[in-house]
Amino acid sequence: MNAVDSTPRSFGTDRTRIGPLLRRAQRRAAQAFAQALRPLGIEGRHYGVLLNLVKNGPLSQRRLIDLTCSDKSRMVRTVDDLEARGLAVRRPSPTDRRAYAVEITEEGRALFAEASLIADEVAARLLGRMDEDDQELLCTLLERFVVPSEN
Repeated sequence: MNAVDSTPRSFGTDRTRIGPLLRRAQRRAAQAFAQALRPLGIEGRHYGVLLNLVKNGPLSQRRLIDLTCSDKSRMVRTVDDLEARGLAVRRPSPTDRRAYAVEITEEGRALFAEASLIADEVAARLLGRMDEDDQELLCTLLERFVVPSEN
């Protein structure tokens, strides 16, 4: 860990500060990312859907809702936005004739590649006060934190 701990202690004591710290961290990251993505004409919610489509291939809107921690109406608007821009398309699901699968287009892949470079730059800025080991530890701990416990 870093030798100098300059963490402000105004968020409560011990474990009670986890909520306020996570909220503040999320807001800081979301604002920085939103500002950086603005020239591409997309928002973080669009990037999240494109990321999941690149990683997983075509997905149902239900699965995208689960993966992005979104809600149904917001996901519909997000996919509508992506379709209007030619970044994604809805196609009939090959496994469920009542459902549609959302699929990224070539234009979506190109924009995603550009947005990923921006995401990397934003992450480097946000994590810049930590050495590489601390950055990796933070990500590892957050991944462990967000996975639901089996208890």
